[in-house]
Amino acid sequence: MSEQGKSCASFSPVKAQSASDMAKETGGQWNEFFSSVPEPAHFQESIAAVTKFISSKQADQSSRVVMVSSGGTTVPLEQLTVRFVDNFSSGTRGAASTEYFLERDYPVIFLYRAKSLQPYSRHIPSVLDLLELDETSAGVNVKSADVARTRLILEKYMKNKSSYLMITYETLGDYLWLLKGIAQALDCMGPRAMLYLAAAVSDFYVPIHDMPEHKMQSDRKPVIEFSLVPKMLLPLANIWAPNAFIVSFKLETDEDLLLPKALQALEKYQHDIVVANLLTTRKKWVTLVERTGKVTKLVNSTEDRDIEELIVNTVVDKHTEYIIGRPTAQESL
Repeated sequence: MSEQGKSCASFSPVKAQSASDMAKETGGQWNEFFSSVPEPAHFQESIAAVTKFISSKQADQSSRVVMVSSGGTTVPLEQLTVRFVDNFSSGTRGAASTEYFLERDYPVIFLYRAKSLQPYSRHIPSVLDLLELDETSAGVNVKSADVARTRLILEKYMKNKSSYLMITYETLGDYLWLLKGIAQALDCMGPRAMLYLAAAVSDFYVPIHDMPEHKMQSDRKPVIEFSLVPKMLLPLANIWAPNAFIVSFKLETDEDLLLPKALQALEKYQHDIVVANLLTTRKKWVTLVERTGKVTKLVNSTEDRDIEELIVNTVVDKHTEYIIGRPTAQESL
């Protein structure tokens, strides 16, 4: 397999010029968002950790890195937040996908909602349910029925724990600030970088200047005016990481909208794959839609298998094709 690497100073963007121009022309939309939502307190520290992690992988010119986003996003309703809007995502897809990327030798930047599911520990819902008291030694043991499964999980974790970096967020603003920063850091890897956007991101938010400072009182009906979140896929795919392989997810409840929405997103944002899934069947089957128009349905026919294994294996193969088809740094100059 032919891999192409680059230094941060030498690779030139090669995404479609029309999409790049459109991104620059409409840049005020996301600039306004970032000016109205403060960066997370740990932003600089997190991006420094990401940069260090990426640098440690760049020595091997065949190495790839994937950022997996995972979990839901909260939308604060007050500056001193007591109340917020949330969604149902627990982070299953992102946490499971991370495990399968690690099995395919991808270092992973795991951008996840605090307290959502994490790789490996997701298999152990309650540690206390695994344990029993050892009356003989006054110690604690893993229950005999769970020893083999727990050991297998622990072995995988120990093998891969140095190959993934965990970065947390809570709010929509935290997530989008970190997404931008991580994408820009990954840009130096060119086509060897992948962005796998499995987080459930809110479409609506309240700008800081439109929300009350203190807790809304319960003696009167609240009036909340939401703003639309700018579609960050456009700058992501064309400005922040224009050479990265980008996979987004599209969740719908109406099957008639699923493929048209996926194709519309690919045409508009000029990224690479949309994983289209329905709310009620998302763990059983998904549809991968490529920018070329190719559609592949993945069906999970085994109860003991995660559908994320099928998704990741397919996406990895597509990433290989993408890398081979990209120009080298010298050819792009």
